Amino acid sequence: MPATKKKSFRKVEPEAVTPIGKTIPEETLMEFASVPYFYKVDAINVTGNKFRLNYWSKVINEGRLIASFRIAKSFYVEYEGGVIFDCTIPPKEKPANK
Repeated sequence: MPATKKKSFRKVEPEAVTPIGKTIPEETLMEFASVPYFYKVDAINVTGNKFRLNYWSKVINEGRLIASFRIAKSFYVEYEGGVIFDCTIPPKEKPANK
């Protein structure tokens, strides 16, 4: 049986990840919008001072043992000087059927 050469593996060091420094304070997020059965809010930094805000709500259906969660409201905003500006594009109105 021919001898097989074992491959040598180099140990790879993980790279340090620097977290995004820009965040919106929790108090400001809670003042911006409210949803029924509020669960949590996600503020995701998209570019520069623009954020995607997702407001989650907890939905309890009859006949189910476990609650489900859904995004109740979502906004594209700009955060500048402690103030949130809504930049969400409004949905287009669909023409009525003729």
